[in-house]
Amino acid sequence: MALVVLLADCFDTNEADKLPLALQRIRPDWLPLDWYLNQPQPHQWLFLDLAGRVLHGLGFVAGSLLIRLAGYALWCWGVVALAMELGLALPWLLAALALWLPRQGMVAGEWVLGSAEPKTFAYALLLLAFVSWRRGRAGWGGLQAGLACSAHVLVGGYGAITLAALAWLRSHQHRWRWWLGLAGVLLGAFALYQPVLGRLSELAASTPDQAQRFSADWLYVVFRHPHHLVPASWRAGWLAVVVVLLGWGWLGRWLGRDVDRGFPAAEVQACRDLWLWSALALVPFGLGLLVSLVHPESWLVQLYPFRFADTLVPLALVLLGARALQAQSSLPRWLAAVGLPVLLGISAVLSTHGTVLRPGQAYALPADKAELYEALMAHTTQGERVLTPPGGFSDLALRTRRAQVVQFRQVPGSMRALGEWAKRLAELSGGAAVLQAGPGGAAAERRLVEAYGQLKPEQLAALARRHGVVAVVTHAGQAGPPGWHRVLRASPWWLWLSGSPT
Repeated sequence: MALVVLLADCFDTNEADKLPLALQRIRPDWLPLDWYLNQPQPHQWLFLDLAGRVLHGLGFVAGSLLIRLAGYALWCWGVVALAMELGLALPWLLAALALWLPRQGMVAGEWVLGSAEPKTFAYALLLLAFVSWRRGRAGWGGLQAGLACSAHVLVGGYGAITLAALAWLRSHQHRWRWWLGLAGVLLGAFALYQPVLGRLSELAASTPDQAQRFSADWLYVVFRHPHHLVPASWRAGWLAVVVVLLGWGWLGRWLGRDVDRGFPAAEVQACRDLWLWSALALVPFGLGLLVSLVHPESWLVQLYPFRFADTLVPLALVLLGARALQAQSSLPRWLAAVGLPVLLGISAVLSTHGTVLRPGQAYALPADKAELYEALMAHTTQGERVLTPPGGFSDLALRTRRAQVVQFRQVPGSMRALGEWAKRLAELSGGAAVLQAGPGGAAAERRLVEAYGQLKPEQLAALARRHGVVAVVTHAGQAGPPGWHRVLRASPWWLWLSGSPT
């Protein structure tokens, strides 16, 4: 796992949000002027609290590597234990994972490994819970499923519910002391009680007037997360779903037939249980599809019904497919010795977008922003607020220790704060109409950045005064606020500081 995905998307994607949030939770004085970092994130407090302590002690680079390795180690423990239940030999397991790692989800943009974030731990704990259930350890299985909920409420929640359904369906084959399992879940899910109660009180309270300008449901589902929550926007991705489900369905039919498969009955049953678990994960996936046709912004869609099956089904496909091939033919030693390193190497290149070939660049500043960030750190003081385009700068706090006004990708943890988030985005893009002028997701982020590039110097000056910034970033060729001077020219971005040059 470390070879293939340790250097995948370092300080990018979710990591650019989670790591600063974690440090800010432990050190509120780190970036007190950053609006997003000081918003409450009750649903992930446990991860933020633990990760924040690691980052405070080790720094961002070493801390993020340690968090990644801890998550990968736990997940490897779970997948190896699962492979033992299936009777899957290590070479076949490695080959299966090499095929799965570059694209871990079918269509809804879900992934398990490749970032320092809480859902890696949640998925790992669910694999361990499945194995504990298979081995009749009700208390341990419940505790592991509950801890998965504490790590990530949605991943753990869907996993725990589908595991409970699996245990009930297989109750005639596996003795399961349900009361012990339930006690374990309730104990393990200790981190959820406060955020769940807070969310219920939030739903019961009236929505602030500022949030009425845009529907919070529309902002969250259609505008920000269509790649996760709007099936109508997935287009060509459905081909992958068809391919995966065809292979997965064929394996289910093969496992259901009463024939000699060439491996022990206990391992056959373990394969059937894994297949059935993945089938149960498809229930919320299918329900989410139906609901999205009728009410695409409903609360059920906001619960990410697609995420768990999106990655569990293809994982089950490669593991069960590898077990079927292992039963039919043995893997020659020379092929394992030559083919596996090649396959893992290709998987590593694809998973890290080539970063594994140049590990020294994994944490380097992005090429298009390197000069800008260096100039920003040279001309401003840590903790000061900077005005940037509303997209493409999610890593600013992580890489420069400077605060900012708002970013499209940095969504507050409370639905009630979405109104302020949208208001700030509208301010930085010249008006609310830009938010609704086209599709959401990545297209919306590009639209906002382009609109920011059309702001006039007087508009930038007004934003600078309103938000109390010490520096303004503009597109190359875009004039800065009147009276401000430019300190960076040779870059796709220009940096402006207030006052005359000294």
